[in-house]
Amino acid sequence: MNATTTPATPNHLPKDETFADKATATYATAKETVADAAAKSKDAVAGAARSTAETVKAHPAATAAIVAGAAAAIAGAAFGASKLIEKNKEAPKVPATPKN
Repeated sequence: MNATTTPATPNHLPKDETFADKATATYATAKETVADAAAKSKDAVAGAARSTAETVKAHPAATAAIVAGAAAAIAGAAFGASKLIEKNKEAPKVPATPKN
């Protein structure tokens, strides 16, 4: 190795722990964290689904009203968006600039 070549392992790392060791440890920790979060999320979604199914069975009229309200909200949003798109198509392409 000559004076202009850099060593493969950075000098600022401790001798007993290389950069690859640190990266491997970080990856393992991240993998465990993600696996734990995924398991908790799965349990939460399953619980919410069970609860929703039980509520739908217990209150079918309320469920129908909620679905109808959601459909109306979606239809209203779609109508509003179509009007905005229509309005933008009619607007001039180049904004007017004031003349000095």
